[in-house]
Amino acid sequence: MPILIDIRKLRIINRLIKDGAGNVAAALETMAGVESTVKIKSLAFVDPSDIPDEIGPASRYSAQVRLREPPYGTFFLTFADATADELAGLLTGVDPADGFNEMHESALQEICNIMTSGFIDGIANTLGTTIDIGTPDVYRGTGAEIAEKSLSHVHTDSLSIVLDAVVDMAERDTDFEVRIFLVPDPGAFVNLIDKIELDELSPAVDGKYVDELETSDL
Repeated sequence: MPILIDIRKLRIINRLIKDGAGNVAAALETMAGVESTVKIKSLAFVDPSDIPDEIGPASRYSAQVRLREPPYGTFFLTFADATADELAGLLTGVDPADGFNEMHESALQEICNIMTSGFIDGIANTLGTTIDIGTPDVYRGTGAEIAEKSLSHVHTDSLSIVLDAVVDMAERDTDFEVRIFLVPDPGAFVNLIDKIELDELSPAVDGKYVDELETSDL
């Protein structure tokens, strides 16, 4: 049976995604010492079976974690090789033009830690709760390979929330695209959303970190 979400709750989902993305930018700014903002390009609901096509056939990097507390499920993000080079070079100060070394790989793992925990912590903070996650598994693969690895335990009636975002680091004249996939347990997610109202949510992360996403864009 497909997951059903009250249309009136879309603003809550909007708010959660915005705060998660904003927390990623805030965490990256703290880590890299470079002012960062996030531009949310699009937000969509996708059937998990369509995720391989959403990601595409080209190999990309992915960082994936399982959520150990409600709304459970899985969270992962994907980005191109060029973005991986940009991020690793930013943190290490060494251009990986000749390929990744151990230092670059370590830096990329740390940045993925920051982005995954930043997004989930942003959602949890807004809800006034905690969402326990582990260390992200970082790897390269095609859309089909990433989906197989990330969605092996996901319910067939789950719904994926897919966010396309651009992180802008104006001081470095750099921006990079990240695709974010939140695939919660359907029952836990609906139960969580149905119990809250927009005016009950905790204050959002500083609005300077993320461009507003209107509910009409959903």
